[in-house]
Amino acid sequence: MSLESRCLDAFDRGDHEEAVRLLPLVEGPTGISLSGHTSLLHLSSRNGWLDVTKDLITQYRCDPHERGEGGRTCLHYAARHDHVDVLKYLIFERHCDPMATDTMGQTPLHTAAAFSRSVKYLLST
Repeated sequence: MSLESRCLDAFDRGDHEEAVRLLPLVEGPTGISLSGHTSLLHLSSRNGWLDVTKDLITQYRCDPHERGEGGRTCLHYAARHDHVDVLKYLIFERHCDPMATDTMGQTPLHTAAAFSRSVKYLLST
């Protein structure tokens, strides 16, 4: 298994320690993605890794506005998994658009609400 594949696998599995260990060893982390759509930055946001998310943007020049699978931004991934600290960083420091829509027209708020049982219940009643 290549170094890039091992790094991607660590991000996908949510293995923070292994991801942090492998990331500096990989050449061109901006080009690594899952199925060609979901980047390391998307996976880092999904996992709630604020430290890695910051490093990917500032040190490795990953684009926080890049769209992944289904047109989702990093905000969609962070919102889906309730990572408020990552959301705050992306919105206030990286100026990501909280009203950005994916290919289904859903904003990060829609994404968060869709996976919250309480919100889904309250909206349905």
